[in-house]
Amino acid sequence: IHREVLSGRPPRILDLGCGPGLYSSQLAKLGHACTGVDFSPASIEYAIEHAKKAHLQCSYQLMDIRTAELGESYDLVMFIFGEFNVFTPADAMLILKKSYAALQPGGSLLLEVHTFDVVHRMGLQPCSWYSADSGLFSERPHLCLQENFWEEKQSVATQRYIIVDAQTSRVTRYAASTQAYTQEQYLELLKECGFQGVSFFPSLTGEIDPTQPDLFVILGRK
Repeated sequence: IHREVLSGRPPRILDLGCGPGLYSSQLAKLGHACTGVDFSPASIEYAIEHAKKAHLQCSYQLMDIRTAELGESYDLVMFIFGEFNVFTPADAMLILKKSYAALQPGGSLLLEVHTFDVVHRMGLQPCSWYSADSGLFSERPHLCLQENFWEEKQSVATQRYIIVDAQTSRVTRYAASTQAYTQEQYLELLKECGFQGVSFFPSLTGEIDPTQPDLFVILGRK
C-alpha cells in the first residue's frame, strides 16, 4: 500500500471497518495521517488507546459506515479483510458512492474482497457443531450448532448459529450473510460509482498469498 498505491507519499487515509487499527497504525508509522471508522466499541477503544500510547497520527470513530459522515479530500479509502461482502448489494453500492465522494480527484479506493467461489463454498458446507467454555457467541460454556445455506438466485451464503447455554439450556440464534460477486460484477459496481482504471491483484502484497487464498484486491481511481 505504501510503496505501490501511495508511492511513498504521506497522504490522508480513510480506513473503513478499521477494527483495532492494525493497518492504520502501521501506515501511520510510515508518516500517513489515518482516520478509522468501525462499529465495534471494543475495537475502537483498543485502536484509540494504542494510537495514544504509540503517539500515532490516527483518529478513530465509532460509527456505522453506512450512515457515518466520512469527510472528504482523502488520498486513499481502504476497505479490507473481505468486509465489503457482508453488506447487501444496496448497502455496498451506498458505501462505494460515499467512498468516491470522500476521495479527492486522483485518489484511490482499495478493496480486499472475497472470491465468488469461496462464498459459494461457504453456503454449501455441511451442518456442524462444537462445544466451548467461551467464545465469540458467549462467555459461558455453550454448544454451537451451525447450518449453512446457499441462495442461488441472490448469490448469497448464509450461516445460522444456534447457541445452547450449557447450564441453563437457553437457546440464542444468530445469522450472518455473505454476498458473492464475480470479478465482472465487482468491476461493474465500481464503474457505476464513477471509479476508473480499475485493477485486480491477487493480494495486498501484489503476489499470490497462500495464507489468504480466498481474498483478492481491487484498486480503483477517482
